[in-house]
Amino acid sequence: MHKINILDSGMGSELILKGQNLPKHIWSAYSNLKNPDLVYNIHKKNINSGATIITTNTFRTTPRSFLKLGLSKLTATEQAKLSMKNAVKMAKKASKKNITILGSIAPLEDCYESNLFPGYNIAIKEYKQLGQWLIKCGVDGIILETMNSIIETESALSALKNLKTPIHVSFYLIDELHLESGETLIDALIMLRKFGVSISWGMQFQ
Repeated sequence: MHKINILDSGMGSELILKGQNLPKHIWSAYSNLKNPDLVYNIHKKNINSGATIITTNTFRTTPRSFLKLGLSKLTATEQAKLSMKNAVKMAKKASKKNITILGSIAPLEDCYESNLFPGYNIAIKEYKQLGQWLIKCGVDGIILETMNSIIETESALSALKNLKTPIHVSFYLIDELHLESGETLIDALIMLRKFGVSISWGMQFQ
């Protein structure tokens, strides 16, 4: 018999429902620094409601995002890393032994605009850094969330493949057959076969 896993709700949406004003660029990462207890409470609510997998609030805990606030490269990196550490800490605090914690990594720019992808070589470097941070924080695996193009997904998987941790992928689709980039879901799934990842997806139609 196959085990059925229940994932948690969208953290960003939950934070907004709780009255959080999420700033441009760093979005939900702000709450890890300014209101981590709220992040904890949302995780706890999801677990109490039956979630067996929770994802860390790390959708925008990246130096790239914090740089857009006008911070120096050093400060942006420090703030991103602290936000990530707090996010994983709150997930661990809320979880029980039978709860899987997946470290969330999103497209480097915008999941709704695949044309903003910064390029394969840049992506390799940044995804590798994010993956290493999450592993050091002690997540049970990584989920690439709302990936919107084949090349960005492949660059992320290439960067993470040596981390020896389970990797999951979810895609942002514009319809039943196509990623936001216009590429077909079938081609994306064929690409995934090279990396041996678990596949899940959620449809958000435009």
